[in-house]
Amino acid sequence: MATSPILKGEAFSKEKTAEIAQQFFRDGFVYIPGVLTEGEVTALREKSDELFADPQLAERTNPDLADVRYVQMGGHAESGESLPFILRNTIELDPIFRDMLLREPILSLAEAIVGENCKFCGQNVLRNLPGLSIDQWHVDGSVHFPVTDEMPRHDSRLRMPVMWFTVQMALNDIETIEEGPTQYVRGSHYSGRHPNDQDNPEFEGNKPASILCKAGDIYLQDPQCWHRGAPNFSGKTRYILQSQYAAYWAYWRFSLCNGVPVPEDVLQNGDDRLVSLLGRPRVSDLN
Repeated sequence: MATSPILKGEAFSKEKTAEIAQQFFRDGFVYIPGVLTEGEVTALREKSDELFADPQLAERTNPDLADVRYVQMGGHAESGESLPFILRNTIELDPIFRDMLLREPILSLAEAIVGENCKFCGQNVLRNLPGLSIDQWHVDGSVHFPVTDEMPRHDSRLRMPVMWFTVQMALNDIETIEEGPTQYVRGSHYSGRHPNDQDNPEFEGNKPASILCKAGDIYLQDPQCWHRGAPNFSGKTRYILQSQYAAYWAYWRFSLCNGVPVPEDVLQNGDDRLVSLLGRPRVSDLN
């Protein structure tokens, strides 16, 4: 059996792990330098390029391009052109990605944030070619705990619940704003709202902070913290590996319900709204 290029790594001390988790809960993100080795980064990037070059995979992994923008620069792609951008469901594609789920100190940090016995809930590779980005300020999914118009924000004495979160792993140096760093508005997961401005979002005096980093650095992201990938105006390609971890109760609740068998005749002939509500494709759509 071939030796994996991914190391087991070592967990941080209990004190450092607790300190990182506390910063995450307070700010909505936290940057941690120097986690992955050069060999790991190279292996992950090369495997990603190999898979992105597979035309059959490209058909499966392209996102809905409605959120993908081509920034103005020399030779930029035409709007609507289909380019491989997100490599999805990577754990089925190569063991290297499955090995990353157990990499320390990443796994122990996940346990500190969403609890022991946390569960995998997603993994992707983002590859921003020059001029390509998702640069809209957003939260992931929807606002989980919205406030009313009369409420300025959630009480700072609360620890905002985290049902799942993302570990972002830089696979190349992103050292200038032109190279498209991820940006966050500190503390905005307490806002209970979507970003308040697409040009200049701000939360209680906190303006966008850019994660300028080296290959092998990681950063942890609360999906409710306002964020975006800044436009990539450089001539470089930006690579980010994302692993998502969920609280055990959330994973178990939703995966259990989603796994309940539905008779094939229902999926073939059932009411459209029922099939949609069940989140299943029709049998005829699979043929």
